[in-house]
Amino acid sequence: MEKDLILTCDTGTTGCKCTVFNPRGEALFSVRRGYPTQYPHPNWAEQDPDTILAAMFDGIRELLMQVNPQRIACIGLSGTMNGCIPVDEGGKALYPNIIHSDSRTEAQVSEILKVIPFEDFYRLTGNRADTHYTLPKILWLKQNKGDVYRRARWFLNIKDYLYGCLTGKFGYTDYSDASLTIALDINRREWAGDLLRELDVDESRMPVILKGHDVRGKITREVYRQTGLLPGTPVAIGGGDGACTTRGSGVSEPGSAYCYIGSSAWVAQLLDHPLLDPKARVFSWLDMNGEDYHVCGTVQCGAAAFDWSLKNLLGGNGQSADISIVENMARQIVPGAEGVLFLPTLMGWRTPYWDPNTRGCLMGFSLYHDQRHIARAVYEGIAFALNACAEVMAECDAPVRSLMLTGGGARSGLWPDMIASIFGLTTRVHRSPGETTSLGAAIAAGVGVGMFNSYSDAAGMVTARSTHPVNPQWQEAYKKVYAIYADIYEQIRPLNNRIAAL
Repeated sequence: MEKDLILTCDTGTTGCKCTVFNPRGEALFSVRRGYPTQYPHPNWAEQDPDTILAAMFDGIRELLMQVNPQRIACIGLSGTMNGCIPVDEGGKALYPNIIHSDSRTEAQVSEILKVIPFEDFYRLTGNRADTHYTLPKILWLKQNKGDVYRRARWFLNIKDYLYGCLTGKFGYTDYSDASLTIALDINRREWAGDLLRELDVDESRMPVILKGHDVRGKITREVYRQTGLLPGTPVAIGGGDGACTTRGSGVSEPGSAYCYIGSSAWVAQLLDHPLLDPKARVFSWLDMNGEDYHVCGTVQCGAAAFDWSLKNLLGGNGQSADISIVENMARQIVPGAEGVLFLPTLMGWRTPYWDPNTRGCLMGFSLYHDQRHIARAVYEGIAFALNACAEVMAECDAPVRSLMLTGGGARSGLWPDMIASIFGLTTRVHRSPGETTSLGAAIAAGVGVGMFNSYSDAAGMVTARSTHPVNPQWQEAYKKVYAIYADIYEQIRPLNNRIAAL
């Protein structure tokens, strides 16, 4: 029987999606299993790795009720980035995964910046020293969970833990996840040994770095007994969700970018070098292939700000408004919402200001305005925030020349047209906006087993379901409104700092 299918497991923040793809990149079957996040203290966010493992196994079992396992050519993996799971020599998780949204490590970030200046750190790693990344979480474990730290053989991200559980090979990661530990030298493409020594972190506890399409791992007999996957089936180590989404969006050359609109939102593209912005407004990480670089500007609250508005500004009696009704309301109002402006900064501002004190803002309304204006302003505010990310890239000589939209927000009938006119370029909507991350994991696996000649070759199979040209009238209106939007931050920053001090 021909081995013509790829099975992927994408472990996101709220659940694991298991999907089977054919060689054309079409998702044939998909199942999802949810799992909880624990918040034991303010600013903490943890998940049980073995609960996620059980969810993945359950999803695989259901898929294999629909697909003959003999057809599975390879397994591809993706998962949330910036986490930290200490595991022992045998691969046992010693502590919950401290996930990307956890920000308990302010003291450890300060400690890092005592041994290396901020600017030097950014040039070394391509990233800002920040609480959400892995390295300060390792330091937190060392200082607060000494027994766990001493017993830990490796510190892994979730997809690397699952790779070990599937193959028996623990202590491996890929270039993308390694980059966003902020313990990697972005230029030399290896662990930043001098930095780790300064922080008294043993470099040998960092995993071996592989290319995402590396398929040395094979399904074990124990996994066969638990899932039905055939022993010896290759497993590609894959990549972090950001890297996989880029590849699943069909991005393969400089200027070719995608915009992801989910709970958080971002604009990213691939370059042949790290983009080191003098103002550190965007960040870079290595691609799964260990050669290209992702550059990304991010909006902390994308659809999360939209959902908050549905419930608190546009809904009633504590219930969220219907999205289709809200979108129709927004369409009734001209671009610029007749002077109503919305800042989706409900969890601080990342690109371009990186200011955690920034609060959300709705302004410019009068007795004349109604909910339709607010609806339009909410859509526009999120699109403006994304445009600010693209502007920084252009300022750093990496302009966005084409844009694929993906994520849940790409299903909107309004955002694609709006973003095209605000960005000033034709946008396309991915044919399967909800499958891009899994598709990227499938592409890495397909390269590993020779189903695709290369990542760029596989990008050619990614297509769009719709194309959205620039509307000249909208574009002209948005230029005027965006100029006001871009000035708001500096004007209200002192007030936000005073609010934060309360």
